[in-house]
Amino acid sequence: MPVPKKKKRPRKSAPARPRRDEAWIGGFFSLRTFVHEGDEAYRPEAVVWMTEQGAVLGCVALRPGDAVAGAVDSFEDAAREPMEGEPRLPRRVRVASPALADALRARIDPAIEVRVAPTPEIDAVAEDLEAHLGERGGRPPPSFLGGGIEAPAMASFFRAAAALYRAAPWEAVPSDAEVIALSIPSLGACNLALCVVGQAGQGHGVLLFESARGFALYLEEIARHPDGPPTSVPAGFFSLSFDRADDLHPALRAEVAEQRWELAGPDVYPTLAMVDEELIGRKPTPRELTASEALALGLVELMKRREELAEAFRGGAPVEASCVVETHAGPVEVQLRAPHPDRG
Repeated sequence: MPVPKKKKRPRKSAPARPRRDEAWIGGFFSLRTFVHEGDEAYRPEAVVWMTEQGAVLGCVALRPGDAVAGAVDSFEDAAREPMEGEPRLPRRVRVASPALADALRARIDPAIEVRVAPTPEIDAVAEDLEAHLGERGGRPPPSFLGGGIEAPAMASFFRAAAALYRAAPWEAVPSDAEVIALSIPSLGACNLALCVVGQAGQGHGVLLFESARGFALYLEEIARHPDGPPTSVPAGFFSLSFDRADDLHPALRAEVAEQRWELAGPDVYPTLAMVDEELIGRKPTPRELTASEALALGLVELMKRREELAEAFRGGAPVEASCVVETHAGPVEVQLRAPHPDRG
């Protein structure tokens, strides 16, 4: 369900509420789920107020960027209509965010002490809330569709992905430490860093970063964890992977079969994910699906110049290509340069 944009509401004078000799703990955290609204996708932020004894007094989900102001509103709501107990105010408040502490001091009764200190209790509530959301029944099965993406658009993407797999760019790009510059002017993409993976014969796909610098930071973070994947990365990225049938949810395999979407092989299912800094993936928005289709088709065109590419990655003249590809949303210009000019 979309999270409504937080509107400033007029502050009405309220009857005095009793002040108890108790401490409240407050904080906010990003939920590990995404809300899609057209071409916007975001992780809502949850604001929680609770007592030191563990009673939750207020909990609300907000759009990103609204958490501080929304947390102050939520504090006043919890004082007026708490989820547990009678209306009241605490004598002390503990929060981990200095910005939230400043906002509280500016608006609530100055007699209430506001202290900045760790709030592990909020972390525990976050874990409980995520577990509850994960176990909640009645969720629909996973689908490639939804969030504004309809079957014809996904069918067009599947065709492009199948063509990309057959073009086997991992056989032309010598290493997954190399990157290609990608620009799609009509979609606002400029000099993105495209990494081709699968040179070792498995894990075929592409990763896309906002810049060559972002890709370099990603490699540094991976190198710091030789025994396993990191828990976070410096910046988010896009992933197009080709997965085995057994690695997909049965509902997704059934959807592909029912829709008769094109596959390059029985064990080659294209999967898109927009991955954030906490390595949490989400489905693409309609605009991102168009960009993904254009990327795949543009890379297919670039693979027609394999000998030039090999020479370029050996230190020869860079390969530059510009082509107009036909996506489900119409013609899109794709510009590629190998290697990336900012990757030294």
